[in-house]
Amino acid sequence: MGTLHQVIIGASAAGLAAVEAIRRVDKDCPITVVSKEPMPLYSRVGLTHFISREVGYDGMRMRDDGYFDRMRVRGLMGVAAISVDPTARRVELSNGEDLAYDHLLVASGSHAVMPPMPGTNLQGIYSCITNNDATQIDEAIPRAKEAVVIGAGLIGIQVVDAFARRGLKTTVIEQMPHVMPAMADAVSAAMAEGALRTAGVTVRCGGRATELLGKNGQITGVRVESGEVLPCQLLVMAAGVAPNIDFLDGTGVTIHRGVFVDAYQRTSMEGIYAAGDVAETVDMFSGERAVNAIWPEALNQGRIAGLNMAGVATAYEGSMAMNVTTVIGTPIASIGRWNPQVDEGHQIREVRDDQRRSYRKLVFTGEQLVGAMLVGDFEDAGILHNMIRTRTTFTLTPDRLAPATIRWGTVLRAIGKAGRV
Repeated sequence: MGTLHQVIIGASAAGLAAVEAIRRVDKDCPITVVSKEPMPLYSRVGLTHFISREVGYDGMRMRDDGYFDRMRVRGLMGVAAISVDPTARRVELSNGEDLAYDHLLVASGSHAVMPPMPGTNLQGIYSCITNNDATQIDEAIPRAKEAVVIGAGLIGIQVVDAFARRGLKTTVIEQMPHVMPAMADAVSAAMAEGALRTAGVTVRCGGRATELLGKNGQITGVRVESGEVLPCQLLVMAAGVAPNIDFLDGTGVTIHRGVFVDAYQRTSMEGIYAAGDVAETVDMFSGERAVNAIWPEALNQGRIAGLNMAGVATAYEGSMAMNVTTVIGTPIASIGRWNPQVDEGHQIREVRDDQRRSYRKLVFTGEQLVGAMLVGDFEDAGILHNMIRTRTTFTLTPDRLAPATIRWGTVLRAIGKAGRV
């Protein structure tokens, strides 16, 4: 060992997980991390907490300034990958360097999608993907009386929550019937919308923004399908993301919705791996291929890629959806196959307590727990996640595991007696 040059494009969750996995196996091989962002090693999960002023810059840091030195990594910050030559195994960089590699990991993350509509070139329009985005939004808030957020997915809702904490009058627009359509069912979404409205947020679902209006080059409002104009001086576009993979053009790497990888995070080109928001993997329950752009899966995929790059053959068991957020003080989580189709033969147990603002839904297939939807009560979210991920088989019936009556000591003893822990 110690001779292979491992090059990693991206210095966020997947990239750093790969660094640490490689170093656990090989203490000596040269590792180069390339990141187009100048700020080192911060967590995107912390961006909206920075906007809300819950944390400062240090609160977003994933690793300290000495991390690369301790890990014996060459870090090229503020440098972008321009192109890749898989035959020569070289990466052209924006600093003019032509970087040779033995193994290359593409962990370059994603960027915000700007829906096609008039006015997207106006000032005062932001996304919330990078530290620079968060800084610009933070600086714009004092100059704004009203804000609009387009898109009520995970990022959009977290931005809305941050604006509410800052006292900014905010409207959120979501074209689907309810907020957080990819991570919340109708019941949990209604609870989230109630919390938002109580905090003074205007929630508009089931319609689209059609035009961004401005004066003297500055955003002044958003026109919606009905023709109504919603005034704003600050707009955040959170209508989806797409992988940062332009530098792979012409390489022959297979790309569908993301970079197509096998169970070992290998792409279609020898020596090139992919992980995180760029990687199209297999869902562990449905078997369908998808890009599951969430933090826990980025960490897991990066670790798997790093081990394989270091010569330790390790298969990825498949991605599993898990989204967690807090909406105006109300925690919400969805795990696994939380919203199955009616005809898929699942058993669903639900309990709702409006006084406590809590809701719990467990989804079973036979003796296995395959999904959970939680609002308000998170104490056993970790246990549920582990049982779903490990496909734990229960000897107890779903009725005995109904959310209102769960006693985890009894459950764990039952699993233990069956020899499954």
